[in-house]
Amino acid sequence: MVLPALPKTCIRHPSRAGFALCMSCRQVVCQECATTWDGINYCRVCLAAKSARAKDRGRLRTALNVATVAAASVVLAAAAARSMVWALAMVIDWR
Repeated sequence: MVLPALPKTCIRHPSRAGFALCMSCRQVVCQECATTWDGINYCRVCLAAKSARAKDRGRLRTALNVATVAAASVVLAAAAARSMVWALAMVIDWR
């Protein structure tokens, strides 16, 4: 299989030689515009979008963790209150 020839210049800097292919938008970028993340080349625009999505996922995880802890706290507080009521009833019946 023969790969097609890539353009020789950067999409953002036409006077510079192409260095890498952005794996997200498939545009050729120069060495200054290319960034490798987890072994994959990205242009600045695609890398910024990928970073923003990662931050959004992190915020969602944080919100879910807080909600989980709050729900567990409510369940444990209800169980503790029920145990206290039961223990108080046992003490009253014992007298």
